[in-house]
Amino acid sequence: MVIYTGARAPAVRRITRILEIGLLLVAGAWGCSGGGGASKGGTGGATNSGHDAAAEVGTADADADAHADAQGDAGGDAGPVGPRAVQSHSSAIAVNPAGTRLYVVHPDADSVSVLDLATRAILHDVLLASKAVAVDSAGRYEPAVGPRALALDSTGHTLFVTGQRSGHLYALDAASGALLHDAFVCSEPIGVLVSDDDASVFVACSQDDQVVQVHAYDLSAVGAAAGPRKPWALAWAADGKTLLATHLLGPGVSAFKTGPLALSATWELEEGPPSADDDPTEPHGPVRGIYDAAVRPGSSELWVAHIMLGIDTPQPALNFQQTVFPALSIFDDTGTQQARLSVAPNPGDGQAFGDIVSGPHAIAFSDDGALAFVADSNSEDVLVVDTARRVESQIIRPLPGHTPEGIVWSAGKIYVQERNSEDVVAFAVTGAASGVVVTPDGAAFPTLAADPMPATMRLGQRLFYSANSDQLPLTQNHWVACASCHLEGRSDAVTWKFAQGPRDTPTNAGGLLDTGFLFRTADRTQVQDYWRTINVEQGGHFSLDNPTQKTLLDAVAAFVNYALPAPVPPSTDATHTLQGQALEDLRAQGKTLFMQLGCATCHSGPALTDSGAGNPTLDLTGPVVSTQTPGGVLLHDVGTCSQADFPDVDHSDILGDDRAACAFDTPSLRGLADSAPYLHDGSAETIDAVVPIMIQASAPVGQAAPTLNADQQRALVEYLRSL
Repeated sequence: MVIYTGARAPAVRRITRILEIGLLLVAGAWGCSGGGGASKGGTGGATNSGHDAAAEVGTADADADAHADAQGDAGGDAGPVGPRAVQSHSSAIAVNPAGTRLYVVHPDADSVSVLDLATRAILHDVLLASKAVAVDSAGRYEPAVGPRALALDSTGHTLFVTGQRSGHLYALDAASGALLHDAFVCSEPIGVLVSDDDASVFVACSQDDQVVQVHAYDLSAVGAAAGPRKPWALAWAADGKTLLATHLLGPGVSAFKTGPLALSATWELEEGPPSADDDPTEPHGPVRGIYDAAVRPGSSELWVAHIMLGIDTPQPALNFQQTVFPALSIFDDTGTQQARLSVAPNPGDGQAFGDIVSGPHAIAFSDDGALAFVADSNSEDVLVVDTARRVESQIIRPLPGHTPEGIVWSAGKIYVQERNSEDVVAFAVTGAASGVVVTPDGAAFPTLAADPMPATMRLGQRLFYSANSDQLPLTQNHWVACASCHLEGRSDAVTWKFAQGPRDTPTNAGGLLDTGFLFRTADRTQVQDYWRTINVEQGGHFSLDNPTQKTLLDAVAAFVNYALPAPVPPSTDATHTLQGQALEDLRAQGKTLFMQLGCATCHSGPALTDSGAGNPTLDLTGPVVSTQTPGGVLLHDVGTCSQADFPDVDHSDILGDDRAACAFDTPSLRGLADSAPYLHDGSAETIDAVVPIMIQASAPVGQAAPTLNADQQRALVEYLRSL
């Protein structure tokens, strides 16, 4: 078939589209593992120049054909359509339908690369930002765009890329690399997929808690549907019409109707208790890190990659083997969970994985659906699963690079994207009488001509995300990484039973240099002090007294403090009814209330905390004080001390200084919308729940706390969500 260019009669366009849809139905089994599209690169240079898709409501659908033709014309003579394939789920890596081009995102370099699969050479490196990423005057390394996922249309002519940091969706011409369109779509877009007719693009908006739909031809808005917190990856259900979205921090996967876009149901993943004999090493606990999902070809099964957190085991019993568990859960097309595969037998698990892996991040399937390939970002390997028997077939370990975050199948090979080392490694997969054989297909090949991230920060990133105990003593048996709990450098949204008491996992986003003391009761002062966490919770072996390991800890500190950006605030209010200036006005009212209520007495400075006030060197040995005192450790009893079954207790800081059970360090409010639940023990699920507690705590002794009406409460909450 030929795609017509130039002016054509509407009837010709309609006939062409009907023929293309017919081919699509015939080729429905293609593209089973996230292949799809094309992109290319030249100069780029698009951050905030595009229009705002969220502000425009749906150009008439009747104009879609004309605009689609115009888009095709922008790329020149496209020539024959060739094979078509609907990309089945969002991914950081994709192959075009013809199997000739490979596309890879670079979140740390603000670019997308296009590679020739035959030569494995970089054809284009498309910079999506207005300028290359560099360390700023404050020493911070913060990409402006942060490309996270890409999706091709079914012809492979257009590539769509989400920019987590910019909030934009980018449409690139696959042949020329020209930027066709870019538009603001939402706050922190991640997953992206194209409809089977190539008319719509769907985006998971992780900070706005919704999925949006835009026209593919110009990225103008079609609709939006709110759902549970933090939608992440997108996948098509077996019917090709139902859109599925994972939720990074649980509860599972949401199903959306697409005509029109609307939430249909949310399929919750089972947490599962320990085994009947209460063995804490059995996989169980809250489901988190739901990074990917894909339908197995030839079936209606949805395979979901995630972790589980064993938060019910208290210290000192808690050790690395009881903290985090990898899992693959399987849903049928009704949303009923059929099985959970993990590292040990459990009711419904079938057979166990034979190897410990950590951080399942991305899934790909062989064309026939007989094999699943899971890229594990923390243990740095690929787990191969026999999908019929639901058991590990083998493990590909070690990988040559670091932090695998994407994987795609094409023509009997898998291609693994390794974010930290900015390369791709390929493996040939063949069948044999003795079973499946997986062999390296050449050396890993670079996907970025030059890495703009400073080497020390890049090393720190590798260490932060690594559970590769074969290379570094960060854990044992590939079990747990810093990023296992600090997902995306942020929080896992659970409360652990630590020796000091119940502790919600704090976020590291935005860095910790200006947040004063660390830990909820000012027990530490620097990121390097987390050698203690490596040794206790992760089962590692690190010491600041070891010069080599101190250098590694310094690298982790450089990454956390200078290369973990703060979350982007939501672009809509909590009810999804306000945006733009109306939302800004409401937030301004909330800021006024924040000051009037005296919140800034404790929440002041760039990070909105008084931690370390009067003690600029963060001397832990200073006296514990409740009002700012030179050299003192400023802590507050705000009435939130836990006296429940697992209470807060008196304890010592990292140097042995006494800390009272109920005197707490003031947390930073930076990125507050992203760090639920709240308070030191995670006992407040929402900001709405925190506000009256903190207003009461700030009231002078003997005086009643002010009462907010509903409008004031909403304004204050929206201001806090904007920080």
